[in-house]
Amino acid sequence: MPEDVRTAIERLMIDYCYNVDALEDMDRFLSIFTEDAVTDMTAIGLPLMKDRGELKAFFEGVFETMSHHFHFISNFRPESWDGEVGIMQAYVIGMGHSKDGNTVAVQVRYRMECIETADGWKCRHYTITPMMPLPGSLDEIHGDR
Repeated sequence: MPEDVRTAIERLMIDYCYNVDALEDMDRFLSIFTEDAVTDMTAIGLPLMKDRGELKAFFEGVFETMSHHFHFISNFRPESWDGEVGIMQAYVIGMGHSKDGNTVAVQVRYRMECIETADGWKCRHYTITPMMPLPGSLDEIHGDR
C-alpha cells in the first residue's frame, strides 16, 4: 500500500473516533462514509447497517443517550491494496458513559475498506470485531437499537 493511501486511511479511522467521541455533529460523523457504506457491528451484538441512512438512525440514538465517549486507536495495519481499494485494521479501546449512568469499555479491532472519491477518501465497509470479552453494559446501553 502506498504511503499516501495508508496515511489517508489512517486519518479516516482517526476521524471516525474523533467524530463519534464528539457526540454532536452527525453530518461530520457521516462524512467519512460512502452513501452505500455497510457497517457491521454484529460481532459485538449491535446491528448490521446497509447504508448511511441506517448508520445515521443508529448513531442518532447513540448521540442522544451518551454523555461521554472516548476512543483510543492504535496498531494500524494495512491489510490490502489493489490500486483502488485500501483495507486497514486498527486496535481500539472504546469507552462511554451514558446519560443514565451506565458505563461501557470495549477492546475491539476496526476494519475499514476505503476508496478515494471526488470528495476524498471514504469508508465503504466498516467492521468491528471484539478482541476481549464484551461487557454486559454494552447491550444495556446500545442493545435496544
